[in-house]
This record gives sequence, C-alpha cells and structure tokens, in this order.
Amino acid sequence: MSRESIVDTSRPNAGRIYDYLLGGSHNFEVDRQAAERIRQLAPFLPKAMRLQRWCLQDLAVELTKNRGYDVIIDFASGLPTNDHIHRVVPPGTTVIYSDYDPVVVEYAHEILAGTPDVYFFQADARRPEELLERQEVREILAGRRNIGLAFWGVSGFIADDELAYTARRLYEWAGPDSCLAFNAQGVMPDPDSPEVIKVMELYRQTGAPLHIRSLDRCVELLQPWSLIPPGFISLLDWHGLDTSTLTQEDIRNFGPGGGGYGAYLAK
Repeated sequence: MSRESIVDTSRPNAGRIYDYLLGGSHNFEVDRQAAERIRQLAPFLPKAMRLQRWCLQDLAVELTKNRGYDVIIDFASGLPTNDHIHRVVPPGTTVIYSDYDPVVVEYAHEILAGTPDVYFFQADARRPEELLERQEVREILAGRRNIGLAFWGVSGFIADDELAYTARRLYEWAGPDSCLAFNAQGVMPDPDSPEVIKVMELYRQTGAPLHIRSLDRCVELLQPWSLIPPGFISLLDWHGLDTSTLTQEDIRNFGPGGGGYGAYLAK
C-alpha cells in the first residue's frame, strides 16, 4: 500500500484508478490510461470493484440491523460516497471511517459535513492503533469496544506480515463480542496466468502492488479471529451477480471468487 497522496499526478495512483473504474471523477488522465490497460487485460475487474463497494451496504445492514452493533469502524474507507456504510445504518449508529491519504480525508470531511454520528480520520489500515488510540476516537466510543469492524476492499494491497499484525492488534483491542467483516482479495485459481501477471505489474507501477493469497492463507493470517459459519463466501454467490456476464477468460482468471470473498469473524 503506497503512502503517496492522490494529488501526485506524476504517475498512476491505485486509489484514483479505483475511483475511475467505479465511475468517479477524482482521477487524472494518467490514471484513466492505466485503468483502461487494466480493463483490457481483465475486463471483469471493474465489475469486481463495484461488487466490493455494493457489499459495504450489505455488511452495514448485517452488522447493525441483524447483529445489533451500534458502532462500525471502517478501515481504508476511501471517499464516503452514496454507496458507503453510513447511508444505510439505523439512525443513531456511530460510523468511524479512516484513510491514510490526507487529501481523501479532506474531501471526506466536505462530503460528510453536517452528517450526524459519522466521523472520518486520517490513519493507516496497516497500523490500526493510529485510529483506535486517537483521543477523538476514544471520546466518541466512550469505552465501547463490542463493535463491528470492517476491513473491506483493501487486503489485496497489504503484505502478509502487515495483515497478520493488523488482525492481532484489532483482536487485542476489540471487546469479546466484536465482529470483523473481512474481504479477501486476490484469490485467483491461476495467479501465474499471463493476464494476471500483467495486471499485477501495472499495479506495481502505481506503487500499490497486489498480493495474491489463498483463502487458507487468509484464515492463517487473520488468527486469532475465528470464522463464523459458513466462512468465506464468494461475493458472486453472496450477491447473486449474473455470472452470464462473465467471459470464459474472466472465469479462468478470477474464478468463483470474482470480486473476492467475504466473511464474518468473531473474537
């Protein structure tokens, strides 16, 4: 995961590429060119990205209305646009977003201005203590630690040791009845295919290399969190995406994981 700001226009930026492929406007020509190369190599990727974003609202409903949490903390949130968590949670739910890029944080403050019970802070998802130990966050939570945690759409950009560290810190901090919503990215049946290698090289050039790992490896790295049955579910199955839109090339490169897999984990 790169530390450069989204205002650096000297080379493509993974966050701005993501924004462009989702139909956003916070991107530049250098990003659009890189995104179109990625789209040519992996036509399903924009669909996968949209699927991940749609799932944010689904997990928000699951964590609040179904599992009863009145606080959700989301890591590496990106811009909190209309498809984000705070749009669907019940009134009175506290939502705490974060992102490592100060420009994203500044935009987010403009977007969320006047929105009650929703906060946005600068913090690196690889070091959750940057967010959780902030004085402002402590005051907002007022001692509450049995909460819903969301780690969605970011794991593919985090190295194994960083992901393991993050999982342990979250586990140590969270209350005994907390729940972690996690999106496993980069789970591909053929990571050595020429198309996947080319996509990975494009992301490497943006300073945000993709990390490919198996679901078993994800489970290992997320310890001591425990999977809640039925465990990891393909986001295609989770949301019933019409798989007739996938080409054989899509299926070969991305497999049943599509936009990744999602799971809920308990302490």
